[in-house]
Amino acid sequence: MAGVEQSGELLSSGYQGIVYKVAAGPEHPGVRYLIVKQAMGSAPVRWFRRRMIRREHRIYERLAGIAGIPRCLGLERGDRLLLEFIEGQPLKLSSDELDDREQFFAALLELLQAAHRAGVAHADLKRKENILVTPAGLPCLIDFGSAVVRPDTGGGVRAWLFRQACQIDLNAWVKHKYLGRYAEVSAADASFYRPTLIERGSRPLRRAWRKLTARQWRKARRRRRSRP
Repeated sequence: MAGVEQSGELLSSGYQGIVYKVAAGPEHPGVRYLIVKQAMGSAPVRWFRRRMIRREHRIYERLAGIAGIPRCLGLERGDRLLLEFIEGQPLKLSSDELDDREQFFAALLELLQAAHRAGVAHADLKRKENILVTPAGLPCLIDFGSAVVRPDTGGGVRAWLFRQACQIDLNAWVKHKYLGRYAEVSAADASFYRPTLIERGSRPLRRAWRKLTARQWRKARRRRRSRP
C-alpha cells in the first residue's frame, strides 16, 4: 500500500481527512479495489482525524458480517482505514431510479435494523450520498464517520443519544422511500416515523440556513447580471 497518495484516485476530502480508491494487492485476494481513508493535516488536526479514523475502524468491526456494509480490511499505521470498494451509485431519489422500490427499501430497512442490533446507528442517512444502489439493485451503507454507538453498559445520555440516532435513521428511511411526501406514507410505515427532539430543534436552523444561502445566491446572481 505504499504510495497510496500518488497512485490512488482521490474521491473526497473532508473533516476526517482524504478518501482514495486504490487497486488491491495480493494480500487481499478476491478484492479488486480498496477505499482508503487517511488522516491528513497539521499535527493537531491530524491527531483529531486519527482518533476519528480509529473510532470508525472499531465501528466497522462491530458491523462485520452484515450484508450491505463494506468489509473492513484493516487499519494501517493507525491512520489509514482500508475498506472494500463496493460498486454502486448514490441513491438519487428519482421516482424511476429503482426497478422495485418496495424491495429496495425493505432491504434497506432490514440493513438498518441489523446495524442497530449490532449497536451502531449511522445518523447521517439524510445525505443520500451515504446510501448506494448496487448493480444488483440492493442497498449499501457507507461512511460511518458520524455514527453513534450504543454504550456497552448502563443508560444515561449516551444510551439516549443512541436511541435518538436509531430513530433518525428510520426517519431518513421513510423520507427517502416516499421522496419526502409524508402524506403518502402507508399506515405500516408510519409506525417507523417519529421526529426526534434533535430533529425538531434543528428545523428552525435549517430553514434559516436555506433562506440565508438562497439570499446570498440571488445577490451573487444579480451582481453577475449587472456586470458589463
